Amino acid sequence: MTKLTRSLSGVALAAIALMAPGHAMAQTVSWWYEALTPEQQKLLDDKLVGGFAASHPGVTLELEYRGNAVENQQRLALMSGGGPDIINSNGPATALSTAKAGQLLALDDYAAKLGWDKRLIPMFLSLGKVDGVLYSIPKNYEAMGLFYNADIFAAKGWTAPKTVTEMETLADTMLAEGMTPFVAGNAGFRPANEQFFTVALNQLAGPAAIREALAGTRPWTDPVFVEAMTKFKAWYDKGYYGKDYFSTSTIDAFAGMVTGKTGMAPQGTWAFSWVKDYFEPAGANAAFTSIPVAEGVPYPLFPIGVGSALSINAKSANPDAAAQVIDYIFSGDFYGAIVPQWQGEWNVPLADLSGITMQGEVTPLYKEATTMIADAIADGSYGYTTWTFWPPKSEQYIISGVEELWLNKASPEQFLAGLQEIFAGELAEGSVPPLP
Repeated sequence: MTKLTRSLSGVALAAIALMAPGHAMAQTVSWWYEALTPEQQKLLDDKLVGGFAASHPGVTLELEYRGNAVENQQRLALMSGGGPDIINSNGPATALSTAKAGQLLALDDYAAKLGWDKRLIPMFLSLGKVDGVLYSIPKNYEAMGLFYNADIFAAKGWTAPKTVTEMETLADTMLAEGMTPFVAGNAGFRPANEQFFTVALNQLAGPAAIREALAGTRPWTDPVFVEAMTKFKAWYDKGYYGKDYFSTSTIDAFAGMVTGKTGMAPQGTWAFSWVKDYFEPAGANAAFTSIPVAEGVPYPLFPIGVGSALSINAKSANPDAAAQVIDYIFSGDFYGAIVPQWQGEWNVPLADLSGITMQGEVTPLYKEATTMIADAIADGSYGYTTWTFWPPKSEQYIISGVEELWLNKASPEQFLAGLQEIFAGELAEGSVPPLP
């Protein structure tokens, strides 16, 4: 155990002891979790449930794996006054609406007593606030970048594109060689649509214009967005996203990069787990860099987001124990245990990683990428992901609207007009998540 970890654990346990006089009584904390593979379940049972139990003998964490419908099950349970102790939301937008419904516990006191306000990156902590009150904390943070097969690029004399023009030239070359330029597909996961929308909007319109639109000072019908969506549609028409987008999963398309079936992947940092699954067994080398950008858009650029956010059920019978679980997730012990085994998924937003001992090998690529992203965030070179910064109805409109745009059922102007109408209503009712 490192000095940092000992310090964090000591502060946390002392704070918990002060705020929970009945801490000696056995308590159970429930958490409903999404679908995982058997290997992933075993990993969480070992590193999270087992690791927590070893340092918190008076509290039992129960993970209940409920599949892909867990979000809806949780929503219905909360509406009826039930649900698990720990609420795992898809991100700040979902947590915001749940908090406004009075279903989440304010976390400000826990953040102060347990030191979360000092331990976590301030920007990400701020995303969980509603009207100045903290209701959710990111379980992880994500960034969109560009993955590619370093071996194939080297063999063909290609370099990673930095500009949209360079990217289009390379994509056309890939098409001519029978490759699908972009790793893409929404089979089994329709929200993949918004991931490609996110990348295209950020790299073409730029984060400054997006921030103004999210703040309500620039309409989504602005020419800069129309131009971006026009090119986004043109890329689909040219075949950049593949001929079988609707019958192919993004994971399968990512695996195709190993053999050269697909060329490059505008994907989130969660894809580092796919690198481990597909590149490493094949002895292939993956690479990661910023998404290419249009003229006038800053480079490097990484659209950032929160994959899931943690809250405490307002009706929880054991809120202090639930806070202990969340606190453990933000400890050096857990970070060092989980990240080497599950790179990309548990990128907990700790402000200082320097004193943490990794209990396993972390790939050089992952280290390089996390440093690159952290530096970009510190420099303000980040963009905005739809699932983090757009309100719920607008996000759902985008997920379905991308298909309307691509399949000629709506023009770029019509698609954006619909988005503007929905977004304006959500902005007026205060449903837009906070900006960092």
